[in-house]
Amino acid sequence: MGQDRLIKHQLIIVRHGQSEWNKVNKFCGWIDVLLTKKGEEEARNAGRLINKAKLKPDLLITSKLSRSCLTGSIICKEINRLYIDVYRTWRLNERHYGKFQGEDKTKILQQVGEKKYLYYRRNINGCPPLVEKEEFEKSVDDRYKYKEDFKLTEEKEEFEAKEREGILELPRGESLKMVIERVKPFYEKIVLKEMKIGKTVLIVCHGSTVRSLIKIISEDQVSDEDIEKINIPNGIPLVYEFDKDLNRVGDYYYLDPEKAIKRAKEVERQGFENKK
Repeated sequence: MGQDRLIKHQLIIVRHGQSEWNKVNKFCGWIDVLLTKKGEEEARNAGRLINKAKLKPDLLITSKLSRSCLTGSIICKEINRLYIDVYRTWRLNERHYGKFQGEDKTKILQQVGEKKYLYYRRNINGCPPLVEKEEFEKSVDDRYKYKEDFKLTEEKEEFEAKEREGILELPRGESLKMVIERVKPFYEKIVLKEMKIGKTVLIVCHGSTVRSLIKIISEDQVSDEDIEKINIPNGIPLVYEFDKDLNRVGDYYYLDPEKAIKRAKEVERQGFENKK
């Protein structure tokens, strides 16, 4: 009861519903794929869970990828809050899987072996081979043409100098540590700022960016080794609570803990189901 009185702010984080490439066991990363019918239903169920918990988001934040955008819209429709403001950023995009993008996970597991496969997927420093710059540039469309987001990590003069020289680059492959580095300034300068003025924020993003947010927010409790063991289920909202000074109150919790455990185990086994 005493802890309840401390709670002044809430942050809701959801991994998108099942995507077309989740279904067929492919590394997706920055490739833009849509939700499956199951994924759409998972998004609706996430909305029902948020409603049941009597949470009322004031701001929706998504990545620039369609599976995140669609999940956010479906949730907002389900909770009758399609009118809330929306912020979209590449900083919440899924981890860029470099040359693994579009490849079958079981195939990569067989090619590199279990030890290296788990290092690439789970270790905070595991970075897949980078995709060639020319090949990457073909996949960069209009959603990435605005460089405003880079200002979160650059001083004004440094940003303008890099902009003039054309060296502001999007990632071509990332470790989880690199994802944390791009998510952290967004969380600190945008998310916390919105929460400070009283907004309940709903973030709909991806497995690696949810893990990054957990590492950032629960840094005192989640070590580099701990984060390797954390798997994020599709479509189950998790909630962080904060006091008036935006200090975390307790640990995060899932709105459907039973289903979250089951789906997280399925994520952990990705690549191994079809191993021969």
